[in-house]
Amino acid sequence: MAQLNLRIDDRTRDHFDALARARGLTASDLARELIGQALGRDDYDRPRGDTTPTSLSAVDRRRLALQHETLAILTAQEGEDGGGYEAEYHRQMVDVLNSGYTSEYYKTFQMIEPEMTDRDCSLVHDILEMFTQLEWSLQHLGDEGRASLGEHAEWALTFSGFDFNNSYEGRLASYAHYLIKDGKWAAMAKYFDAKHERGNSHSPALASYQRMLSVFKPLWDKKVKTMGGPNSYHFSPDELRQIIAAWPYPGN
Repeated sequence: MAQLNLRIDDRTRDHFDALARARGLTASDLARELIGQALGRDDYDRPRGDTTPTSLSAVDRRRLALQHETLAILTAQEGEDGGGYEAEYHRQMVDVLNSGYTSEYYKTFQMIEPEMTDRDCSLVHDILEMFTQLEWSLQHLGDEGRASLGEHAEWALTFSGFDFNNSYEGRLASYAHYLIKDGKWAAMAKYFDAKHERGNSHSPALASYQRMLSVFKPLWDKKVKTMGGPNSYHFSPDELRQIIAAWPYPGN
């Protein structure tokens, strides 16, 4: 494997290391991942057809064909025009699968997204949990306490969604939306309504979240281990200011 040497200033290295820790990666792993994305190798930018198997066993083909046969009959019975396009699609897939036309398999698998890694799922959990706790802490401070944090504090500590223009952030958003519909992190549900564009930030958000997580997680882990009273889980103004300091992009 080839080696790439890169010189960066100490402040940038500190930010990069913090970002890697927030994502559960080494600095080298994160660098490889970002280089891969820059070269267009982002798994979430792959055509959906890339999830299509190149071959299916005879048993799998017959099992899928039988399912399509059943759906063709059901949709034909339900539709006034014999099921129309949907019934015809299922009949077509019966032919494809029984005949083994591998180049046409994508029509069955085109709705299957690439798998999300456990790391990506955990990242969404962490982000939703972080903003839930930050929101409760802000409410606990009251108007005077919030004002003491500075002009942009409430904006920085409020969940703004994910950028749907970015395929990776879009996938994280879809999982967050699923978790919300499943009844988890209910306090975050309001940020996925029509008023909030279903969680679309319209600008990159993940990098800021990851920097904030690198500060939030050690503080939160300490609170959880201490296991004090209900108020012990609230973040103090000083702790909130530490998290806010990680919010802007480096250099801003």
